[in-house]
Amino acid sequence: MTSLLKLVVLAVAAQFLTATAFVSHGSSHSTAYRPAQAGGASSAVASSPPASATRLDMAVAAPAPVKKKEKKITDDKDDQSERAKDRGWLVRLYNDPMNKREFVAKCLMEVCGLDDGMSYGIMMKAHQTGIAVIGNYHREMAEMYKMRLLGEGLLIDMVPADDDE
Repeated sequence: MTSLLKLVVLAVAAQFLTATAFVSHGSSHSTAYRPAQAGGASSAVASSPPASATRLDMAVAAPAPVKKKEKKITDDKDDQSERAKDRGWLVRLYNDPMNKREFVAKCLMEVCGLDDGMSYGIMMKAHQTGIAVIGNYHREMAEMYKMRLLGEGLLIDMVPADDDE
């Protein structure tokens, strides 16, 4: 409770100090600059005007130059070729003699969200041919699946979808 009270007191003190730093003292300056007071009073609290006449003025910097937006010139051919290049990533499963088939199918269901029939079919294809494609995913999703399946002990890699391998 005392730490909360200390925090509130510090917050109020910080707001007061910030506000008094920007108080205008009747001068024509519109910044936080306060000229020396006549009579040697250097305290802002002792020489501040009444609360009804207090006005806060902040120092204003020159506005930043406005940047002109440049139009990017693109060809339709470039956009189409980039879309053609970005066909996704294939996550591939290799057969390994260490893991049981049921374990591999269970990992595919849990990590990739495949149903039991799909995961069993992918596992069997990898078992019979040595390699099977789990799916075609965006790069981030493919990397996530790869890392999680590697963490389970499966032999996994990922290749671009347009690769002929």
